Amino acid sequence: METDKLIVAIELGSSKISGVAGQRLFDGTLKVMAYASTPSASCIRHGAVYNVDRTANAIAEVISRLESMLSAKIERVFIGYNSKSLKSVITEVEREFDDETVVSQQIVDEMFEECEGMGRQGYANLFQESLEYVVDDMSGTEQEPMGIACRKLKGRYLNILLKQQIAEYMAHCFNMAQVSLEDGYVTPMVQADAALSEDERQQGCAFVDYGADTTTVSVYKGGQLRWLRVIPLGSSLITRDLAQVLKIEMEQAENLKCAYGLCAYVDGQDLSENVPVQGKRVALKDISEIIEARNEEIVRNVSAQIHASGLYDMLYAGIVLTGGGSKLRQLDRVFLKIMPELKTPRFVSAPICGVSWNEPMWRRDDGSQLALLSVMAKGNSNCCQYKSMDALETMEPEQQLNMMQGSLFDEEGNSAQEKRDREEAIRREEAARQAAAQENAKAEEPQEPAGGKKKVNFLKKFLNSIMDKGEEFFESESDQDSENTKTSEQ
Repeated sequence: METDKLIVAIELGSSKISGVAGQRLFDGTLKVMAYASTPSASCIRHGAVYNVDRTANAIAEVISRLESMLSAKIERVFIGYNSKSLKSVITEVEREFDDETVVSQQIVDEMFEECEGMGRQGYANLFQESLEYVVDDMSGTEQEPMGIACRKLKGRYLNILLKQQIAEYMAHCFNMAQVSLEDGYVTPMVQADAALSEDERQQGCAFVDYGADTTTVSVYKGGQLRWLRVIPLGSSLITRDLAQVLKIEMEQAENLKCAYGLCAYVDGQDLSENVPVQGKRVALKDISEIIEARNEEIVRNVSAQIHASGLYDMLYAGIVLTGGGSKLRQLDRVFLKIMPELKTPRFVSAPICGVSWNEPMWRRDDGSQLALLSVMAKGNSNCCQYKSMDALETMEPEQQLNMMQGSLFDEEGNSAQEKRDREEAIRREEAARQAAAQENAKAEEPQEPAGGKKKVNFLKKFLNSIMDKGEEFFESESDQDSENTKTSEQ
């Protein structure tokens, strides 16, 4: 059974800006109603907006196409965001007490707020989560320190940061496109929520999103995110290398990459074989060497980030791969070659949560759509207003009177009022059922719990603060640039 709740999600990707609208069903699954995308290579690089006007126009185009498919007005959207400057940091906040003090909820809340308010030069704090607490410099840690008597308490917090200017430009693009933001999410985190099992999070795993322009590495251990970095390298570099070295078109290079992949790892593949490419013949060996060289560079960078997390030897669940680049043939063998201590990678292309999708433009094994579906799955409120027309406004006064009075009998001579009463009873029952479902959904929404375990998503708050400034934001930037120019000239 379906509700009237339509959730709209937008993702600003390096290869395309895409949007999806889905209907939340009463069983919690999502039914995709519309999908639209437009290329973004001319306005977004490595996940960062560098042409504001083109990005705003692309967002408006995607929204317009979705509205046409839905026959509805999109009033607000959920967004997901990733960029090369996105990173995690571990922040520590300490409290020392003159006398032995029992840790209270107030102390925990004050420490969390202090971490939130710390200045991070040039960066916006998008997300914050408490990891653990150290009591009196003991070797062990506590998740819930309330009620423990101590003289010293140290809290460790995970913060997700993004360069301030990049976040501001993104917010301004939605402002220019005249789209309200219902909420915003850090894409790698919602992808992990949709793709990882609780066992994988607890045992420890590296969640790798092998994208077009960027590759994101998220390391989980003990059920929590511990490390996040974005590498400014992706599968589009492989396509570019093929095009430049073989002197062929980008489209043909992409086809070669998808068709042959890491062909040197395919059993029984004759690398001396030649294949036709744009009127000439190219050896599979040459294609293989080009693809493998760039791919190995990317995978070695992934390995370096996993080692940098300090958890490499404790990732008992291994590696989970997604993203458009994860479709490269025999990619798992390269990961095993470079990181033999970890388990064979698991590939994921669709979220664990139920999504019903019959869109012909999307293939179920295409991991590049996982981010968009994951953002949509996080949505919990209606984003659309159906277009409607009041029928009374188009009627003559006599017709309006007849409609309001109603007739006594239907065409078969039966009481029309009884029929109207039955229909009204059905409508009231349906309205009551929908209201109950909405109340249940609201009750199931995650609430900020009391205790030491806390997390807050600041992305919506930050983006809305920029959108509220409107044109004042860019005017103030222009004034600052002019002042800097004068200073440098002096």
